[in-house]
Parts: sequence; structure tokens; C-alpha cells
Amino acid sequence: MADASSYHHGDLRNALLKLATARIAKDGVDAVSVRALAREAGVAHRAAYQHFADKEALIAAAITAAYERLRRRLEKALKGADGPDDHEEALTRIAVAYAAFAFAEPQMFLAMTGPRLNTSGAYPELEAALRRSWRLVTTPISEGAAAGRFIADGHLAAALYWGGLQGVISQCVVGRIKLKASERKAFFMRVGERLVASLKA
Repeated sequence: MADASSYHHGDLRNALLKLATARIAKDGVDAVSVRALAREAGVAHRAAYQHFADKEALIAAAITAAYERLRRRLEKALKGADGPDDHEEALTRIAVAYAAFAFAEPQMFLAMTGPRLNTSGAYPELEAALRRSWRLVTTPISEGAAAGRFIADGHLAAALYWGGLQGVISQCVVGRIKLKASERKAFFMRVGERLVASLKA
């Protein structure tokens, strides 16, 4: 167990965030407890509540960090695209990268795509992190629409692509669609290609 005296400044916040992320990965979002994680960190629960007002705040911070990990994964995938105008390849790469994230962090993926946490607007940093990831998806769609390659209604195109992709990934993560690990990349490449085809003008 961690030594409470070792925590100073922002260290306890980061430690609790790491513990919450690990707990979500192991047991799902419902298993998160500020008091339990404080005990695991070796501090009094009052110290934990100085950083997170309640369980929801801690979960929101964990999901915010997860969106940043997703964004970095998507950005890395997009660096390999043939060029800035290859919107179709960009969206196919996003499909593969998003699926890889979901299989790497299935419980976190389910937390991110479950009932919306921030209905009160209390966590602007969560919304900002979500938008940064979302922008990587909407940019090639809107640019493809502007170039006449995709349907003109960018909102509809984004809904079709993202909703379809997230639906297929969800079914795979919960085991309703069976996939071997060796099959995932090729499968989601085909999924991405078919979703992109549905967007064409």
C-alpha cells in the first residue's frame, strides 16, 4: 500500500486517477469507489475528497484521460495516411485505430460509450477532450463533403459513420460478434471501407 506521506501537491490526484483507471479496467465503472481507492492509496478518504468531490467526478476524470489516449491513438494512425486529401483512407484508419483502443481498454470503452456522464455540464474538461477526439473524425468527413466525395449533410454523414462504427465495435467488445484477435484489424478495415462507401455522394 502506498505511503500517504509520499503524496504532495498533485501526486494524490494522479495516484487516485491511476487506481480508478485500473479498477475500471478490471471490474467496470460501477466498481469505482472514492473511499475504497483512498484506502488502496493508503490515505484517509477525506484527503481523496479534496481532489474529487464524489465518485462521478473521479470517473469523469478517468474518462477524460481515456479520451486523450484515444486521441493520441487516432492521431498516430492518421500520420500514416497517404495525404491530407485522402479522406477515405483517413476514415478507414480511424475505424481500425478506434477498434484497437476498444479491445485494449474494453471496460473503459463501455464507460465512454454508455449513458452520458456529463449531462449537468459540470466537467468541461471531459467535453473538451471528447471534442478533440471527435474533431479528428468530423474533419475528414466535412472536407470530403466539401470536395464533393461525401454526402453534403456532414452531420448525417458523421452520424452514419460514427454510429455504425461504434455499434459494430460494441457488439464485438461484449462478445455478440465473435472475432479472433488475429482477425480484428482486417475485419475493421473492411468495416471502415463499407462505412466510408455509405457516405459517398
